[in-house]
Amino acid sequence: MWLSQFKLGRPGNEITFSINPDSVQVKKSQIASSKRVLSGHLVKRVFRTEFPTISLSGKFFTEAQADAMSSLLAVTDTHLSFIVRDDMTMTGEQNFPSNGGATVTLQENSATLLSAALVAAGAAGSITVTGTNYYTGGSYADATRTITLGTPLATSTACYCTYVYTGWLVSMSEMSYQAQGGWVDVMPYSGWNLVGV
Repeated sequence: MWLSQFKLGRPGNEITFSINPDSVQVKKSQIASSKRVLSGHLVKRVFRTEFPTISLSGKFFTEAQADAMSSLLAVTDTHLSFIVRDDMTMTGEQNFPSNGGATVTLQENSATLLSAALVAAGAAGSITVTGTNYYTGGSYADATRTITLGTPLATSTACYCTYVYTGWLVSMSEMSYQAQGGWVDVMPYSGWNLVGV
């Protein structure tokens, strides 16, 4: 995955960044559970089949790039879209057909949420369903994550979905600290964390 070039911002209105590859680290957990505050004291537990954490070190950012990153912290009314240059693939996601075997719904994760957010913003979706078995002649609806199969399956038959995606819907936070020790009095560090929603 080529990570030195990426887009980050409001879905459908991202800023393009081109940075040193050493500035970016991605960790993808396959299964994760988190708590999401809905409003006031209400909390909802969220289960995700893929949960990325992207760490961006400010060490290699120009001042203009750091300012652009910091400006994105002010976006509080929506999650952000993180899109990489090269496609990524989800292989073998297990699902069960519904609607008489005619449709399959992909699991909700940061990649499918990004595609739905892009389509809602009037941009092209970021999910491309692949495969030649039962999907051929079918279609994909980003808003509902529903695959309409070209050839229906028996409803009790598990199917394994493969799709290509370009990024994740993320929340953003700033990280900064100072380390002290050795011959160096103070070493400042700054950067940003992006966590899949």
